[in-house]
Amino acid sequence: MLLAVDTSTHISSIALHDDHGVCGEVSWRSRENHTRSLMPEIVRLLEMVGTNTNALRAIGVATGPGSFTGLRIGLSAAKGLAFSLNVAIIGVPTLDIVASMHTPQNLPTCAILQVGRGRYGAAFYESRDGTVQRVSDYFFGAPESLAQDLSRQPFVPFFAAGEIDNALRAVLRFTFASRIFFASVGSEIRRAGFLGALAWQRWQNGAVDDLQTLAPYYIPTASLA
Repeated sequence: MLLAVDTSTHISSIALHDDHGVCGEVSWRSRENHTRSLMPEIVRLLEMVGTNTNALRAIGVATGPGSFTGLRIGLSAAKGLAFSLNVAIIGVPTLDIVASMHTPQNLPTCAILQVGRGRYGAAFYESRDGTVQRVSDYFFGAPESLAQDLSRQPFVPFFAAGEIDNALRAVLRFTFASRIFFASVGSEIRRAGFLGALAWQRWQNGAVDDLQTLAPYYIPTASLA
């Protein structure tokens, strides 16, 4: 069984995944309470599914981009569990999770998350052979600057998904008009079940990470100036 942990932003999500798929999943808005809420929710999820940590064989964890505090807490918890249980650890970029929730798409997908202080992170993905692959650099900025960066890319029209609040949605609609399509309301919650599926596949393929060297991808300081 694999435990998936994502605390990249104010949305936290955990899931359990086995060879039959997702066994259980919990998502919540944790705000700044990752430290207090994460481990109790993991214990509760294990109890809800009717298992315990002895059944875990791997840990999947979101590695960013995202908030400094959220990523640090999630990765620390995942590493601590992997070390104490002597199980594999698999890191998955956070925007990969967002994009995988919307596969397949005929249009390029722009995966978006909130990184704090009114700023966002984004990247473009395309569906290839049933999976999503990132086909651009990461972009960071406030709504106007982010929209300008996205408009310079060769991926328009596109499908936008993730943590898109009203402020960003208005700017994107103004910038791209009929050249942008938004994911449905409700899909903005990033779900660890998708992280679990990605991590499970990588684990089965032997693509595990080194416990000592696995590190989060923090937002470049210049992007938050």
